[in-house]
Amino acid sequence: MTERPSAACLLYADVAGGARLAVKLGEAEAGYAVERCLNRMSRCAEAYSANDLKLLPDALVARFPEADSALLAAREMRERVRALPPMSGIKLVLRAGVVLDAEARDAEEEVEAMAARLVAGHNPDSISVSERFSEVLSPSMRRMLSRLEENTGVPFPTLELGDLPPPTPAELRQEAAQALKQMRVSFRGQNWLIDAAHPTLLFGRETGNDIVVADPRVSRQHARIELRSGLFYLADSSTNGTYLLEEGNPEHCIKRDEFILGEKGHIGCGFSPAENMSDAVAFAVD
Repeated sequence: MTERPSAACLLYADVAGGARLAVKLGEAEAGYAVERCLNRMSRCAEAYSANDLKLLPDALVARFPEADSALLAAREMRERVRALPPMSGIKLVLRAGVVLDAEARDAEEEVEAMAARLVAGHNPDSISVSERFSEVLSPSMRRMLSRLEENTGVPFPTLELGDLPPPTPAELRQEAAQALKQMRVSFRGQNWLIDAAHPTLLFGRETGNDIVVADPRVSRQHARIELRSGLFYLADSSTNGTYLLEEGNPEHCIKRDEFILGEKGHIGCGFSPAENMSDAVAFAVD
């Protein structure tokens, strides 16, 4: 099994527009406006459990132990800076870049430099992340990103955070629960695992299925088991139906329909598992 990279990451965010504001209003007034942005940004970082928070004259650097928190913090920083009204027609905006700690080969300064290059290489009012960072996000957070076609000045693949709303706490809890769900399936000495990484298992007579049942009563694409929203569904698409025998329940036939599976049982493709247990598919939820 491939080991997932660490989710510890570094966020670099700066405030763009301060130099133009200084020309128009003077250094002191522009400095005050930038400081107000940085204060809002630092409160967001702290709210999402940032550590090693560092404030620069026009930028913030923070490390997060978890990738989803870093991206949510960057998104809220951008919203809070966007909410500030323009000064003399000049709008201050946030630029942010997030990379994994594990992407650096040597010192901490290199991680910060990588994140700063993300910021410098893209437009103001943008949040960019490295591709490796995106790989450790939860699926719902990853869906908020889009790939950038051109990465001027950035020597590694990057993605950008759009304006889609973030997942709700309930969605994140449901996703976490689904990630822990597993079903073990066995047939004629072979075993399969259905989980968040492999949420679908196909069976039928055709060789392209995960489980191939060579029986004339079995359709080419007979049925499938799917993990959806933390539940395992048995869905039939066959001619002769799919028979389900669960512990403690009478056998029944599912035809062109789907059914939520229980903890343990046997499935017969076009035939009763009670009559032919050796050709039945066995399943058990961990």
